[in-house]
Amino acid sequence: MNQDGWMMSGQRAEQYLIWYGWDIQWAYEGIADLAAYVGYPKEKVLTGFDDDLKDASLAPPEERDLVNTVASVKFSQNDLLLFPLYGGIDVYLMYGSDLIDKIDKSYGYRNISLDEWSADFPVGGFHIDIPARRLEFWHANDIPNISYELQSKWSGWEVIGHYSNYEAQCRSTTGLLQFQNVNQDQLLEALKASLLKESSNPLDAVAYFVKKEADAGRKVEINPHALRYDRYELPKNVREEILEYAIGN
Repeated sequence: MNQDGWMMSGQRAEQYLIWYGWDIQWAYEGIADLAAYVGYPKEKVLTGFDDDLKDASLAPPEERDLVNTVASVKFSQNDLLLFPLYGGIDVYLMYGSDLIDKIDKSYGYRNISLDEWSADFPVGGFHIDIPARRLEFWHANDIPNISYELQSKWSGWEVIGHYSNYEAQCRSTTGLLQFQNVNQDQLLEALKASLLKESSNPLDAVAYFVKKEADAGRKVEINPHALRYDRYELPKNVREEILEYAIGN
């Protein structure tokens, strides 16, 4: 299973109750974890990262509601700054420890309440402790092979992955970073909307692409296997019953 950005780590207990007797594992690294589970070489399902140091910056996005990542940097014992960012943690951490030389402290904040930036909970965050040469990170979205890549990029550093445990960054920033207050009722409504919506047919996108190419005078041949769509769709009333049972437990 994989986590969406809205799911908090504290909800894992409820998932274990609902799936009692099952072995639950989270695919924090997406397809890499799935490949490893079935014994398939993950190198065959991964692509490389494109890192260009000249673009490294911890500047906040132009619009506050775009903030979906937060960085904290400890420069010394009494000097810690927070940086609200846009983009996943890999966008920044794949630059390696050279990122430190690119940090403009004028973009940093002494304390941040993310409620004042965005209504959406971040998808990830990272904490850089320069004196201790320690990098800690967490992410709710799947980032294939991130742990291995960062061990290489941050050579000589202690690299700690906290999976989706955002609370670790709270502890590292000693209260200077405050995450949004999570409204459980709103989360449940978002969950219901996501799980009960009617699914679209992916073949529609294939048909659109073929028509677009044909209109441009290009011939397109489609592998017959790409035109199979054998998904079994549970009736909506059954999905509603399952969801209500899960929420009730």
